[in-house]
Amino acid sequence: MTSSTEMRRQAEAIIRAYGEIDRHVAAVGIAGIDGLMELSKVMEAAVGVVSSRELERVVGEIRSLLERLVRIDSELQQLRALKLVLTRDDEGAFVPR
Repeated sequence: MTSSTEMRRQAEAIIRAYGEIDRHVAAVGIAGIDGLMELSKVMEAAVGVVSSRELERVVGEIRSLLERLVRIDSELQQLRALKLVLTRDDEGAFVPR
């Protein structure tokens, strides 16, 4: 086999593989590899307008809120347990209130 024949076969295999990748990308609703590259540029631009500082600030606020909600949940569970203890009669029967 000559080197030019081998190179042609390799080029054809690469073109087939590229076409297959292009079809896979298109199958998920993107206009092939070209569309994927354009989408990548749009994503980079979109992510670029959000600062790391802003993201960290919002993440911190969310964590703080979650911690407060967990504390409130714990307090309410303790209150419920206390209510059950305090709403039983002398024989231990539940007294609805």
